[in-house]
Amino acid sequence: MNRKLKALLFLIGTYYLMILLGGTTTAQETTVYFNDFNSGAASLNGLTIVNESSSSSVGVVSGQLSINPIGLPNSFVVANTASFAAPYSSILKNNPGTVTWAFNVSNQDGSLNNGFFFSLASSSIDPTVYTSSSYLLFGGAFVGNRMEFNGVGVGFPSVLLFEIPSSDGLGPLPSKGSFRITYEPSTDLWSVFGQVGSDYVDPTTVTKLLGSVVDSTYTSVPLSYMAWGGQDTGSDFFDNISVTVAPEPSALMLVVLGLTAGATLRLIKSGGGSAFRYTTRFS
Repeated sequence: MNRKLKALLFLIGTYYLMILLGGTTTAQETTVYFNDFNSGAASLNGLTIVNESSSSSVGVVSGQLSINPIGLPNSFVVANTASFAAPYSSILKNNPGTVTWAFNVSNQDGSLNNGFFFSLASSSIDPTVYTSSSYLLFGGAFVGNRMEFNGVGVGFPSVLLFEIPSSDGLGPLPSKGSFRITYEPSTDLWSVFGQVGSDYVDPTTVTKLLGSVVDSTYTSVPLSYMAWGGQDTGSDFFDNISVTVAPEPSALMLVVLGLTAGATLRLIKSGGGSAFRYTTRFS
């Protein structure tokens, strides 16, 4: 086999290796938790229901989780992240790549503004207590439709990480929200993406960035619970809740580049322009 053909085959092989690695990176995304509540009451199996008011109710209605808080005490549903599949870690910083929470949510105001929240990760089964450490998206109880992404450490909510203005926030029904929140362990970057409209969309596909922040306050401590709930009066609805873990963007490609960084490929045109010779040198 002449040198020109060898060089050509080498370049073709490298090209297809990059394509293969790109596909591998995508394929390695793992869904560690999913609940579409299509199993009715059985959808709540393994979850903890917390009603802080005896008149509140929680159930599954028309394939959605329905939470009906009565008065100021909170009502919420909790998942223990110990039940999540590998490679999820309750210490967010220890996850091997980007963690993504996605969900649909809507709320109906009652006589008081209905506040709804999605706690991504909490150190306490109750993410609203003063002693918990938690990250959560909160809305519905403010003037207008604005929402907040909060870090909770000394109250509920306590630390405003960023605000989502009314123009992008979720209003009461018939408005329906689809949200995706990501955390990148390598940079401690949190990003909230969302879409509000008359119908739900697949929350894993929304791309409109509503806000982002770098925060590592609670990312190195165990946050063993995820919770969804509401407060005051009115109904909150959640659906299609998923948590995924994926490699950091281009992580596998970076490995390949690191291994080949010390290698130098030389394609040297030889006499007459009819052949190529190449050498590979590792430092």
